[in-house]
Amino acid sequence: MPTEIVNLSAAARNRRRMAARLGFESVRELESWEEEIVLDHFANFICDYLAMGYTVEPDKRELVAFIDLDEAVEERIKCLEERRFEMVLDPDKSEWTAKDHYKQFVIGVVADDIWLGRYGVDGAVLCKRDWSAKEITIKMVRFLEFLVKEWVDGPGDASDREKSGQVQVRI
Repeated sequence: MPTEIVNLSAAARNRRRMAARLGFESVRELESWEEEIVLDHFANFICDYLAMGYTVEPDKRELVAFIDLDEAVEERIKCLEERRFEMVLDPDKSEWTAKDHYKQFVIGVVADDIWLGRYGVDGAVLCKRDWSAKEITIKMVRFLEFLVKEWVDGPGDASDREKSGQVQVRI
């Protein structure tokens, strides 16, 4: 097998670690899932929260307790099945706290994954994981934090990548 040297930036290493934490075999699989399930939810989080200048990160323990994953996911799926999209896509957010925005992302991603999984859509993967509701909630909160960090950091340029401490990995 030939040896190839690959430079991995800190961002690429972080993405690889996140893929592994979420049970993906490769970054490519993670990115495929993101395109299928996640990106619309993250775009909403950006528009509703980050772009408005909010920076509060809720306490993770409180957030996990705040999100009743099983009940909220089933309620969202029920709304989707009954075609009550306004309840899912455009709820009144005027009184929302940071926890509500984080919850919306977690519930949206998990519910859509499970809902699409019920219909055999290949992109749905969380529904195939053997994780408890608490584990999924924690993983999705950490994933959202990861996405926020990527969004804040931006794509960078060549000089940024040189400063990031690229490493060489033999593959």
